[in-house]
Amino acid sequence: MSWKNSSIVNNDSSEKLQNYIEREGLTPKVLNIFEDVLNTEETKDYLVLDHNKRKVHNNLSITTRERRQLSDMISILYQGEKIKSPFQGVFPLKEKEISKIKEELDIRGFHVFNEILNLESCDAIISRLKKISFNTKKSTKRITGLTKENVSKIKGNTAWVCNQQDILKIEEVQKLAFDENLLNLVSQFLGSEPILCQTNCWWSVNKSKHRSNLSGNAQMYHQDTEYLKFIKVFIYLTDVNENNGPHKYVQGTSKIAQEKLGEGYVVSSRVEDEKVEEIFGKENVISFTGEKGTIIIEDTFGLHKGTPVIEGARLLLQLEYCNSLYFHAGYTFGLEDLSQDVKELSKSHPRIFSNFIEDVNKINKEKFKYFNQRTIKQRIKDKIKSYI
Repeated sequence: MSWKNSSIVNNDSSEKLQNYIEREGLTPKVLNIFEDVLNTEETKDYLVLDHNKRKVHNNLSITTRERRQLSDMISILYQGEKIKSPFQGVFPLKEKEISKIKEELDIRGFHVFNEILNLESCDAIISRLKKISFNTKKSTKRITGLTKENVSKIKGNTAWVCNQQDILKIEEVQKLAFDENLLNLVSQFLGSEPILCQTNCWWSVNKSKHRSNLSGNAQMYHQDTEYLKFIKVFIYLTDVNENNGPHKYVQGTSKIAQEKLGEGYVVSSRVEDEKVEEIFGKENVISFTGEKGTIIIEDTFGLHKGTPVIEGARLLLQLEYCNSLYFHAGYTFGLEDLSQDVKELSKSHPRIFSNFIEDVNKINKEKFKYFNQRTIKQRIKDKIKSYI
């Protein structure tokens, strides 16, 4: 399929795309992937369980420059216009701050908000989490009733929420995820209207420092590659000091990490601390400590990691937005049990809700099983690692 024949491309965007293609001198490889992106958008193939498995070769083969080119073309198709949302005031971001924070994201790759999320909202989210199921990586065993006092009972360094729809059902999370100023900041960064693709939450504890456990729980430096362009918001729901597993980020690496790490480096593979500090400078490694309610917005295509917990436990809420669901390997949402304001927003800004479907619980159950399925050999290895 030629990109010109796509139902998504109209006369105006066709001309702009053609001019961009000629100006950038795009390769057949990039154009072929762009046509696959359009086909994915048209067919909603991103909702199919094995979508990412079939597209991962494209994800791992493209350069940072090619990723930027594909994102630029998506911006031509889905130009970000100012978003009007009924949700305002809970997320601590003022409209006048948006342009400055966007610039900081482009240069440094992150921003820590001056104000914290109010403690009433934090406590309301924490209270709801007690009734939500979590699981450790690659395990289908569900754990409920987790609190700071009993989280040490999990097997592994991290316990993740099983169904992200359960997180989005929390009223305070809806007010954050669909906040007008946050959506407009994200839209400016992405260059197109954002798609909500993740509302995750996880506990981190001190269990194992074996390399395989650190790698599997994102506790070694890496670049995220879930989508062509994306941004994440991290909210600490517990106080985090240097002993509680602070998040770390290597500023300025989102545009240069792939090239600087050299031939043989595969994007999303794990990188040792010593190598990161040698190439990018120890002075550029930022450790994010902060009190409960601290908020960080970050381009995690830059090098980052969660550090192992030494004492206590860390609880974190994460929101993620992307410019396209191409490469999607996550869970799905539904409007069921969400507020009427969210449902109205979905009518005025449907692209934000591209990852929403009916009967969401059925597909998320299938995804939970698919994402965590393990062979007998893998289970034996997991058991051995748990004792190391």
